[in-house]
Amino acid sequence: MNKKFSEEKAGSAVNKKDDRGNECRDDRELIAASGRGDKRAYGELVLKYQKRLYRLVFMMLGRIDATEDIVQDAFVKAYRALDTFEIDKPFYPWIATIGRNLALNYLKKTARETSLAELDDDTAVLADRADNPLDRLIDRENERRFARAVLALPEKYRTVFVLRMFEKLSYDQIARQLDLSPGTVDSRLFRAREKLVAMLKDDL
Repeated sequence: MNKKFSEEKAGSAVNKKDDRGNECRDDRELIAASGRGDKRAYGELVLKYQKRLYRLVFMMLGRIDATEDIVQDAFVKAYRALDTFEIDKPFYPWIATIGRNLALNYLKKTARETSLAELDDDTAVLADRADNPLDRLIDRENERRFARAVLALPEKYRTVFVLRMFEKLSYDQIARQLDLSPGTVDSRLFRAREKLVAMLKDDL
């Protein structure tokens, strides 16, 4: 096994929570254990980050079936490549890059239109941030409207917007990901925001 996964580098456990709210071990400990063949440890990593990755991929594709396949494929690819992962770096940006690249490849291979009807599924809601049940309901509905608007964007605008606003990539990073000039990224972001404002003007 690559020395990057030595127990000395694994670090002590920290009380963090996965996407289901369960306490879980520190990422470095989980990655080190996964690199030694501990599939249960890798399962904990999947539970921690699968919802976040799902949201990213879904907002890029707008298709539940394709999103589920890509998220699963991303975690499989990451597991097989664990010996190349630098354990001192955060895990999510790495798995997000894998998922993002798979989503971009999917977009290149298909010209199918986004199915907005799939947003009726609860998994399409971006987050549940409020503690009060009524506030949470309002929050979910607002996010549903926003998600519908993002998914209604033309693919070339939607992809740039998602990478910038959800993944916080720089203009240069997006340009490299999509093989565009930074100026084109800037203009597409402007157009995406312009279209979103027009679609959501009644909610602003």
